[in-house]
Amino acid sequence: MKPGLFIVGAPKCGTSAWVQYLGEHPKIAFSSTKEPHHFSTDFPDRGVFDRQDYLSLFAETGPAEIVGEASVRYLYSQVAARNIREFNPEAKIIILLRDQAEQLPSLHNQYVFNGMENITDFAEAWRLSGKRDRTNMPSRSTVPQLLNYREQGRFSPQVERYFAEFPAKQIRVFHFRDWTSDPRATYLEILRFLRLEDDGRTEFEPINEAHRHKIVTLGRFTQSPPRWALKLSGVLKRITGRDRPPLVDRIRSLNWDRGYRIIGPSPAVVDEIRAFYAGDNARVESCITRARSRTTSAPPSQPAD
Repeated sequence: MKPGLFIVGAPKCGTSAWVQYLGEHPKIAFSSTKEPHHFSTDFPDRGVFDRQDYLSLFAETGPAEIVGEASVRYLYSQVAARNIREFNPEAKIIILLRDQAEQLPSLHNQYVFNGMENITDFAEAWRLSGKRDRTNMPSRSTVPQLLNYREQGRFSPQVERYFAEFPAKQIRVFHFRDWTSDPRATYLEILRFLRLEDDGRTEFEPINEAHRHKIVTLGRFTQSPPRWALKLSGVLKRITGRDRPPLVDRIRSLNWDRGYRIIGPSPAVVDEIRAFYAGDNARVESCITRARSRTTSAPPSQPAD
């Protein structure tokens, strides 16, 4: 089935949570692989290149009326909005945003955890945004623009791209502070947007909380094994037929802990970030307000029961 719902990011704003919440509704199904990044063709490491391979991710969606996917790079990508519109002009878009003083440190923490970032001091990484080179770029980073935190947090051009490609009635924007304070209300609003009935869900447990490595060196080893370990893994794969021995997964899970290892930004850096994005965030709100004004004369969506 051709997907018609796209949760496009931004990262660390609740994408994983909403995939789980909505995916448990009896009439909604998501791709078998989370974050295929098929339409962000300006990023070299997108997950699923081939269109048939992409469509195969939706082959077992059963009786779902709404089929969707979530890829957090679609918002930051400069071409994903256009690519999605060309693929399905009737698609419905959900955009999730967050105060950048919270979102960017959380994103930085995830990159450190995944081995995509080698600067553990967020303030330093923030101030090096757009200035990274080979001397301070981690070896695992295949998309340097992802480490440009200043641009990642500049939401206005990202949001405007979607409103330029899709009618306002096909887009909903939710802020992290709003949906986390009342997830039930947001859930009902999304169901109205999708023209689906309420299934009565009232529990919205935290999803994809921040993680850290208990032993940093062990975490780096399991995330980015040395060459000899990769060769050994290839031998074991030929013997066992498994891509990765269960013991490795067990070690990785035991080495994970919840919460942040790195220290968050100082109050001065928080103030700097909020001042930096003040004008940009006002532009986002203006864009959303204009979009809402254009849809007030449209027939209302079918309310959820």
